[in-house]
Amino acid sequence: MSHCNHCQFKRNRKIVLVGNPNVGKSSVFNMLSDEYAEVSNYQGTTVTVAIAQIHIGTLIDTPGIYSLTGDSQIDEITKKHLNEADFIINVVNAVTLDRDLILTNQLLHIYHNKMILVINQIDEAEKRGIDINYDELSKRLVVEVVKAVAIDRIGKREIFQAIMNGSCLHHCNTSDVTVLLDRHITVKYTVSKIDKFLLNPIFGWVTVAFVLYAIFKILGDVIAGNIVDNFVSIIDKFYIPIVSRFAFNVLGNNFWTEILVGEFGIFTMSVKMIFGILMPMIIGFYIIMSLLEDSGYIPRIAVLTSRFFNFLGLNGDAIIPILLGFGCGALGTISCRILRTGKERVIVTALIGIAVPCAAQQCIIISLLAATNDVSVWGMYIATMLIVTILSGKILSSFIKGNGSDFFIMDIPPLRIPSIANGYRKTKNRAKNFLKESAPILVISSGVITILHKFGILNWLQSILSPIVKSLLHLPQEFADVFIMGIIRRDLAAVGVFDMSQKFLTTGAQILTAAIVISLFVPCINAIIVILKERGWKMALTLWLSTFVISISVGAVLTRICEGVLCA
Repeated sequence: MSHCNHCQFKRNRKIVLVGNPNVGKSSVFNMLSDEYAEVSNYQGTTVTVAIAQIHIGTLIDTPGIYSLTGDSQIDEITKKHLNEADFIINVVNAVTLDRDLILTNQLLHIYHNKMILVINQIDEAEKRGIDINYDELSKRLVVEVVKAVAIDRIGKREIFQAIMNGSCLHHCNTSDVTVLLDRHITVKYTVSKIDKFLLNPIFGWVTVAFVLYAIFKILGDVIAGNIVDNFVSIIDKFYIPIVSRFAFNVLGNNFWTEILVGEFGIFTMSVKMIFGILMPMIIGFYIIMSLLEDSGYIPRIAVLTSRFFNFLGLNGDAIIPILLGFGCGALGTISCRILRTGKERVIVTALIGIAVPCAAQQCIIISLLAATNDVSVWGMYIATMLIVTILSGKILSSFIKGNGSDFFIMDIPPLRIPSIANGYRKTKNRAKNFLKESAPILVISSGVITILHKFGILNWLQSILSPIVKSLLHLPQEFADVFIMGIIRRDLAAVGVFDMSQKFLTTGAQILTAAIVISLFVPCINAIIVILKERGWKMALTLWLSTFVISISVGAVLTRICEGVLCA
């Protein structure tokens, strides 16, 4: 290929990765930068921009888009970075070239003089019998083509070489990508038997139920029932007595000692919550989610649930932010940018705030329900959350003006054996981020609760909330503390319920009611801040007040049904 002298590559340029969702842009970013942007085997993982400084400039990983004519928030973010780019790396998936090259063709018509094409996942194409004539494709498109398997770091040197060579190429005269594909790509692929099974309306849901049950048993029995119990026992038996004696010997028996090592102390309650309860559960949950994500099973669940979301007036794309919301409500809210209409973004943001418990909550809720050894309790929990989700979605869809999207695109990536290395890095980064985000808030919460307790404010709040807690929810008065914790963070409230379950919650009805109330309770501070930025203060305030009312109302109705029918 010919190059122009004035196009010699200069340092400190802005190099932008662009491509369809789930083509492996983040894997290429990780390979080129030696940093880590989260990688999963389903679309929509990247909803914000990742930036890294490399030896030849600034590398930017943009969210996936299907077309330069899209008008979602994600599309606008990506197009903004493309317009500012000095060089573009268009990443495509060797398995889905027939679709991915449509965007390539659009890019070539605008950015043909500063771009290369990276065909990723060539190993998967070979497995599927897809034979690609790379040299001829490069000639026809008039763009430098690099083959890669980014997750295995294959193609790194070639990509850097292609960038350094520059890309002052002539514009591609061909607008018909289909002709190129027909002539230079041979596909021998049929839907696998396992996909026919997993996507079957009956057997697919049976598989989902089995996977959920397996998660329930692992988190509820193995992690909560064994690991957490052992960690908490060690902390109670060895750590707390030692740190308490040390604090009393150094500081004496005073107010500061109580803040540090009292009942709600920073070095007692906070440490017990973070390292005894939350971290073991969170790490277990993240490992399980990493396996599901990297295997490619998540998109298959998305296809199964698309009709459910259509019933709520949403597009099947809603599954992506909702799935991310199960990891973190704030991240789920940000990922609503991938949705095409304002109506969809408002509805999904509201559903995440109302009925999607975050990872820490889920772990504790599962352990609470598992401790009852009652299948009916678990069934009632799922049924209640589904009913709340359906009613909320239908009501919001009816009252919010505007139209939803009328089409749904979901990639079905190949099923893979999850990468141990990627799973480890993803789990480590997620756990580290959770610790960085949660630890300071939990420490501050310990101090605040200690002060409230010391000056009698906690008892005063308990008495004010007593009619709600005791009369409406039929829960012990101490559950008022959970409300106070929940206003700060949902997972903090969940830990409070977990701790209470061993002391005050004596029946399946009480445990179920407590689990539902904290699942539906107000979004945490981080989520509210994100909602404020993304949707405005009116929605943030309305959602906060609505979730408080919904959680109490549903809990009050449920506890009466449960006491009278199932869980008495």
